[in-house]
Amino acid sequence: MTPLAGFVAAIIAGWIIRDPRRAAAAVLVPFLAVLGVQTWSLVAGHGNNPPSTVHGVSYWVVQVIILAFALGIATQLAIVLRARTAGAGNGDGDGAGASRRALQATAVLLVLTAAWVIGFVLESKPVLHHNTSSPLPWYGLVGILGCVVSVVVLTVLHIRQRRASARQKLAAASPGTAVAGSRR
Repeated sequence: MTPLAGFVAAIIAGWIIRDPRRAAAAVLVPFLAVLGVQTWSLVAGHGNNPPSTVHGVSYWVVQVIILAFALGIATQLAIVLRARTAGAGNGDGDGAGASRRALQATAVLLVLTAAWVIGFVLESKPVLHHNTSSPLPWYGLVGILGCVVSVVVLTVLHIRQRRASARQKLAAASPGTAVAGSRR
């Protein structure tokens, strides 16, 4: 559950909020809420894995890794989209618009998280036979793949934007010379 929840929260936060730190902060509460419900459901015997799963260090290490991916996606997406809107000349800046966007994203994430938590708790039921070698659920696989692909794509986009920005600054500093990779 946490990979998919972290992925969705990161995409929403990064898409709406253009400040990387605020985007990452907006991901924390929904992720921790889903992690808490997931952990509770495993301990209560409502998951496919045995309740002892949450007592192992590996469970918590995986959750930290998933959180790191979610935070990375939110910050990278905010950076990439902020650079694109700034290049188009219609960025939010650091004033009230940035605060408004952060508040909107946080509200959306909190409503979605609350609705999911309520639905999950109401639908959960004890599992009679726990599988210690159960395969990864489809939503976990989708979340992990989404996180990995998003981090790779957003990192490549960010690197390309930084290189293009550096080329533009170099071209502006020396207008008489041609810069490699630019067409003049």
